Amino acid sequence: MRYYIIDDEIGVVKTLENILESRNIGETAGYSTDPEKAINEIIALRPDIVLCDLLMSKIDGITLVRQVRELLEETSFVMISKVSDKAMVEQAYSAGVEFFINKPINVIEVEKVLKNVSEKIRMNSIVSNIRGIFAEEEKKLQDPPQEDDLREINVFLGLLGMLGERGTADILSVCRYLIDSGGEYSKDILLKVAEEKGETPKNLEQRIRRVIKKGLTNVANLGIDDYGNEVFQIYANYVFDFKNIKDEMEYIKGRSSGGGRVNISKFIEGLLLYRKSLK
Repeated sequence: MRYYIIDDEIGVVKTLENILESRNIGETAGYSTDPEKAINEIIALRPDIVLCDLLMSKIDGITLVRQVRELLEETSFVMISKVSDKAMVEQAYSAGVEFFINKPINVIEVEKVLKNVSEKIRMNSIVSNIRGIFAEEEKKLQDPPQEDDLREINVFLGLLGMLGERGTADILSVCRYLIDSGGEYSKDILLKVAEEKGETPKNLEQRIRRVIKKGLTNVANLGIDDYGNEVFQIYANYVFDFKNIKDEMEYIKGRSSGGGRVNISKFIEGLLLYRKSLK
């Protein structure tokens, strides 16, 4: 993550810069003790996160946040302050501040707050990508009908953030084979699809496992950020057991040494069941 620091006390600026560097939290894209100058620099540098003092001599932090957010909606703001006035704190949150860091600066608090903000940014990016893919696929489905009965599965894989991966193409090949043959998934199917591709079943299976694991990780991250997300609550249940999603969530949170397990049979059968439910 790239940070910009604005505080009218250079000592505070240097302290925060040192914490970012020594704790490997991120890089300092720029800093200033002059809020008027800082506005233009922030807009030019487009940092991921701005650390901003609340009370400054020329422009207060709330005003600065409002002015910058008019042009940089995706930039996150963390307010630095020793003010406990509830009305002012509410104004700051309304202006777009994500978190507060109290003065005097505490290393542990800074690290914890910034990791939370960074994780939120990362999760918003994942959700945005999945929604973008879904919107694109939905648009394709509104085009004149095509002889492609894998469209529904493509949309589903897009929701899980799995499109564009080589293993995803392998999953589609397996689904195509099962749809054409009317059979059920088994290891023999991997062998037959691998022969058609001129590859070994082992390589095919490894690629499929890797991309399913990526989908599982994406779903687990969605659950952490938004437990009520429809991708997490509805779609993921077709292809993943809740236990494995939960295990992956615990792994992401650092509470477990191993994540959720990949079950190719469950995943493929879930995709075909989802497709069938739309017919």
